[in-house]
Amino acid sequence: MLTCGPILVSYIGGTKKNIFQGLKVYILFSLGRIIVYIILGLALFFLGRFALERLLGDYSKYIMVTGGSFIILVGLFVCFGKQLELSCKCLMPQFAEKLSFFLQSDILEKDVKSAIVLGLIIGLLPCAPLLAVLSYIGLISKSWVSSFWFSFSFGAGTFMSPLILLSIFAGWVPEFLKEKRANYLRIFSFFCGLIIIFLGIQLIGRAY
Repeated sequence: MLTCGPILVSYIGGTKKNIFQGLKVYILFSLGRIIVYIILGLALFFLGRFALERLLGDYSKYIMVTGGSFIILVGLFVCFGKQLELSCKCLMPQFAEKLSFFLQSDILEKDVKSAIVLGLIIGLLPCAPLLAVLSYIGLISKSWVSSFWFSFSFGAGTFMSPLILLSIFAGWVPEFLKEKRANYLRIFSFFCGLIIIFLGIQLIGRAY
């Protein structure tokens, strides 16, 4: 709830998803995390806990900076949308046009890519209890196949979360506000974007 809730709910609400789309984003986001858990579980089986923790420690700074920068850019586009795209084109015509098209068309308007990327970023920043569970999986697994299924089962278990209800609620709010006044929806989307930006800055801060 605390790790994934703010970024997921803010993204769903800020990009004006409906209830069905909010649930879809949650499923894709969870799929991204499950993929990472399987990879980490297999890595623990083949490398061992200390080797994996050292590997993650060496690259965690780059993961946090890259992931945080991506999240900040998503937040900026959620806040300002087309206005930011036009401003970027005026300042840096060639580079900005490609970047804004990628973020606006390929990320914000396509749930599959954006939700899975967010899930991968969050999944690549495992906490101590998660590493303990994955280490246990690595120790009890007698083959890479059993390690795969244990990791997949654990990831599937994390899918059953109150975040499902929050994702549905986050999809309902834009629909509710749209029926009232369009201005309310724009304000709500702007504040959701600010939350996403703050979380991205916070993630970069953790790298240092």
